[in-house]
Amino acid sequence: MSKAQKQALSAVLIAILAAVMAVCAVRYFSPLTNLENKMADIRVAAMQKPMEASKDVVVVAINEDTLTAFPYRSPVDRGFLAELITQLSAKGAKVIGVDVIVDQPTEPEKDAQLKAVLDTTSTPLFMSYTSSPNIVNQDQLAFLNAFVRPDQRAEANLLSDPFDGLVRRINPGGEMQKGKLADTGAHPAGFVRKAVTLFGGKAPLTPTEIAWRPRPDAETQPFPSFPAQFVSVLPDEFFRDKIVLVGATLSITDRHRTPLSIIDDGDQGNMPGVFIQAHGISQILEGRAPPKMPFNGVVSLTVLFAALGVAVSLFKRGIVFNVGVGLVLVGSYWVGAVIGFGYGLPMVPLIGPSIAFALSIWMMDVFIGRAERKQREFVQGTFSRYVSPAVVDQLVKNPSSVGISGDRQEATFIFTDIAGFTTTSELLGAEELSDVLNEYLDGACEIILKYEGTIDKFIGDAIMAIFNAPIRQADHAERAVRCALELDAYAEAFRKDRNARDIPIGVTRIGIHTGQAVIGNFGSQSRMDFTALGDTVNTAARTEGVNKYFGTRVCCTEDAVERCPNMKFRQIGDIVLKGKTTPTGLYSPIAETDDPAMIQGYGAAYALLTSEGTGAEAAFRDLAVAFPEDPIVQFHVKRMDNGIISARVVMDDK
Repeated sequence: MSKAQKQALSAVLIAILAAVMAVCAVRYFSPLTNLENKMADIRVAAMQKPMEASKDVVVVAINEDTLTAFPYRSPVDRGFLAELITQLSAKGAKVIGVDVIVDQPTEPEKDAQLKAVLDTTSTPLFMSYTSSPNIVNQDQLAFLNAFVRPDQRAEANLLSDPFDGLVRRINPGGEMQKGKLADTGAHPAGFVRKAVTLFGGKAPLTPTEIAWRPRPDAETQPFPSFPAQFVSVLPDEFFRDKIVLVGATLSITDRHRTPLSIIDDGDQGNMPGVFIQAHGISQILEGRAPPKMPFNGVVSLTVLFAALGVAVSLFKRGIVFNVGVGLVLVGSYWVGAVIGFGYGLPMVPLIGPSIAFALSIWMMDVFIGRAERKQREFVQGTFSRYVSPAVVDQLVKNPSSVGISGDRQEATFIFTDIAGFTTTSELLGAEELSDVLNEYLDGACEIILKYEGTIDKFIGDAIMAIFNAPIRQADHAERAVRCALELDAYAEAFRKDRNARDIPIGVTRIGIHTGQAVIGNFGSQSRMDFTALGDTVNTAARTEGVNKYFGTRVCCTEDAVERCPNMKFRQIGDIVLKGKTTPTGLYSPIAETDDPAMIQGYGAAYALLTSEGTGAEAAFRDLAVAFPEDPIVQFHVKRMDNGIISARVVMDDK
């Protein structure tokens, strides 16, 4: 590598490191996190353009005047609540949400009246609910559970920022079960998600930044609001086909600080909980995106400013020049970000990019112009991404093993590929596709390195790995098979998790083959690639591909199986691969999770098939009934349906 290339690489690494440090500093160092939040709060509170009042969400306020009609302030009169719900239902409300927690008895007749209304009202409705011990004790929780049906419960708790206590995000409610959000009686859907769902919409399943709805003008609330005591005399059209939220707007109860508090100490900055819920509901119904830029965008902007800092330093004009240009660039960015937000620009981060810019300038001054790396450092930098640390240590001790040459030797190859990934790439956006693929490859590579395999290359979503090179391994075939089984378990768990999030990832197919190949570095001193060449590599690749034909996920050739005396397999058949004339025995490794009864039954049935015994068909059909989801059994039964009773399979394609 030339000196110019090394300097370019150093500059790239410095930019990345500065960006990572800046992102982590703002994300995990609370004073900086707080400062970034406050800069965002200023824009939310002061720079948003007015917006007309919501047409879908109405608030019915239980205010101080409402309470004067009751003999006691708390709990809210149950008879009044029952009549209010009945009136709203009669006026055509599409959904009724009551932000009142019914956690203790009052007058028995009124309690019974409200309970009857909850059980009989035809309009979809829900009540605020919490099981938090900080809010309700065991007796209160028992009363609440008995009073409000599980299907009418909505999580009332708001998500307060741990750094400053402000409410900035929507609480989706529910609880995680087996990696998926589930709504239960004790942990129901959040207030916002419940309202949106009953209204016929779809709400996010993760905490989402609230896009606060600005006032139409200084005197008007973002949501139509009517005193609860006047509902009976108000026109029906005020409530018809709307989400009607009933909640307290008292001056000292159920108040929460919001980002608007930075310029408003009144109802906006110290907002009643029912209005916070209204902001979240209208945001989801109208499809308004959260104001803050997604994390990927934050990282990209931070990297950009780190790169700008590197670029400024490359002029080598001295510290005065760097500081002067930096102040102009960062200052212009801050002014543009604040003003631009009022004109529809995203809520771009301010603190992180500024830190990244300053860090990259400082780091360039420290690292630029360093001497070329020695051969040992080259080996470490080159191979540490592809082989395990133990292998790197051996290579460092013997740098000559990475010379430009190729040797014929036996090795075991693994090929993996995600089924239908082309379709997946067309359905996902570029950033989401990149994130999913990188996360998948990170986990897969970690497993390969665990078994001290060498990651030869990535071909899109596919991985090629080599065992027994560059460091010799007496048990290379067994390492590869065990690695494949762990890769299969990881890939299946990854697929199911992403499918549950509506990310269409297919199954991972894995092929394993052992044979002779020419392995080494091919190229020149300036650019080389450590890889393998030969027909063995092609056979390994085709072994991965035939999984599609059999419905399997892991497939091994007989050459690999013969070198794994400590492992168990079941034979799929004698397969004549595309382009071959002689059959290759293909096997599926037996995992610990496989049913012993199925394995034993399959072995007996396959023995009949290879001996062309008359009972083979009956044995396989019995297996198909007992184990209908086993792909290899189904493969043979399908062939038998077509009149083919043989273990020899000729492939028509790869």
